[in-house]
Amino acid sequence: MKAFFLNFTRIVESNPRIYWSIIFGIAACLVLFIAEIVHIQMLVDQLNTKDQNILAEAILPLASKYKWSRIVIIVGAIFWSNWEYVQAKKRLALKR
Repeated sequence: MKAFFLNFTRIVESNPRIYWSIIFGIAACLVLFIAEIVHIQMLVDQLNTKDQNILAEAILPLASKYKWSRIVIIVGAIFWSNWEYVQAKKRLALKR
């Protein structure tokens, strides 16, 4: 188990793009979350109603779209980091 973690650490440290893919995923999700908050707030102001049922029906499709956008970004970041990890692993294997 110790050898696995040492090898894993060596591979990850050899390719900084693995870190960047993770950072990109987190930052993009944060930006989408802030955009969702602003978008929903603007929608609530435009509706100008106190009826909770109307607000819920108006916000639900919008929140659902943002949720799926964040899921796509997370999956994309996972695939990107996995791709970079495999590439780094191949390069290190060729150096040996």
